[in-house]
Amino acid sequence: MRRLAIVLTLAALGGGCATTGWLGSKPEESRPAPPAPMLARADELLRQGQPLAARDLYTRITSEPELDAMHARALYSLARLYTDPSSGLRDYRAAHKAFDRLLKDYPKGEWDADARAWQAALSDLAAREVELEARDGELGVREAEMARLRSEAARLGADLQRLRKVDLNLERRR
Repeated sequence: MRRLAIVLTLAALGGGCATTGWLGSKPEESRPAPPAPMLARADELLRQGQPLAARDLYTRITSEPELDAMHARALYSLARLYTDPSSGLRDYRAAHKAFDRLLKDYPKGEWDADARAWQAALSDLAAREVELEARDGELGVREAEMARLRSEAARLGADLQRLRKVDLNLERRR
């Protein structure tokens, strides 16, 4: 969790530096083009708390074949939407795919540093999820073994009680 917070902080700083030209890009290159009406509408829907409608518009924009600034911004916004836990659309695999597509289609784009940081964080998270699933499986096996051992212990305890009674009966007969 701490590593994720560090990565997210670095991503935010990297994104800020990229837009101010600190990372070698010229300020005029890093300025996004004015958003098209559909992209502006998607952003507005997101601000109004309508993530499903915003996602649908972002998806529609990203499905278009044109590779321009609007397309890149929509990809980035869609990926960020999938990482936002408050949106109700959290899907880390879809976010990773969107960031991957953004980096593939726009390798030297405005959101390059942010996308790489998010990809690293999401990859780390995915690895932890796989590890957690493995441990959950291991826990299930151990719980089943524990239940079997408890059952066996109960059976052995009942056998012990029965043998004590038999032993007492034998003692009484002598």
